[in-house]
Amino acid sequence: MKFFTRPKIYLVGKQVMSDADARRFLEEEGTTWMTDTAIDGEKLPELAGRMCYMSFGDKQGRKSNKDYLGHILEVGHGSVLEHTVFNFIFTGVSRSLTHELIRHRAGFGYSQLSQRYVDERDAGFVIPPAVQGDAELENAVRGFCESTSKLYAELTDKLADKYTSPRQLVDFALRDEMLVAKDEGYAFKPGHGEAKPPAGTRSIAEWATFVESDKEANKYLRKVTLTARRKTAREAARCVLPNATETKIFVTANARALRHFIELRGDIHAEAEIRALACDVCRLVIKEAPNLFGDYEVVKLPDGSERTRTKHRKV
Repeated sequence: MKFFTRPKIYLVGKQVMSDADARRFLEEEGTTWMTDTAIDGEKLPELAGRMCYMSFGDKQGRKSNKDYLGHILEVGHGSVLEHTVFNFIFTGVSRSLTHELIRHRAGFGYSQLSQRYVDERDAGFVIPPAVQGDAELENAVRGFCESTSKLYAELTDKLADKYTSPRQLVDFALRDEMLVAKDEGYAFKPGHGEAKPPAGTRSIAEWATFVESDKEANKYLRKVTLTARRKTAREAARCVLPNATETKIFVTANARALRHFIELRGDIHAEAEIRALACDVCRLVIKEAPNLFGDYEVVKLPDGSERTRTKHRKV
């Protein structure tokens, strides 16, 4: 069983600018633009901001990208930062953390690991920062997580067995509209692939009796309802999994929204696990786009944890 003490961050995507189309726009407008950054995520907000005032060519003040974006941050005209987007995968984070993370809606998009489709019997768990380093408390948390994992597996297996009774198989087929109402009763829709559904029209009770006695019909229904039965078992069994259960989440955010996240979740009053994530994200984006995030710093606190800080808040 895996236990996690720090989130893992994968920057899987970032902004790409079409230099050719940008040049074509400038040529058709009869102007030029020079910038000194090679980072597309920094070029785009500068281009967007300059286009608002057509401050190109001879009208191009603040020649460097750093000076231009620095002024944007200083005066708080953050809308142009929304044109730069980053794509992350976060792992080693708890369900407790993602409940807080997904409260950030504007400028964010999320895709999270499904506990209905993914079997969590091998799930890991996150040790809260407050517990880390205390052997007695860590052992207590680990023991609890191990026991809930066993209970989850037991529930999943027992529910899966329960759902293979003839009546349950028929009910799943009915729920997923494989078995549809006719004038005289219920009949199966035509099958897909090699497997052929049972023929005939019967009442629900008659279908349950038929599936109990007919091996081929039973085999067919076990196959076509497998995904639905597993999903239903897992969605019920997950009730015993704690907030500490590790999850994975794909996150897309624009630079302005990301700054807001770093400020709120990197604040000293933020929950400890998500504050650690915000600090790690902050370090990463400072390296990726220093002219957009270089005003931030990650500060060490007396208790060994960290927080973020900037003089340009709420851009």
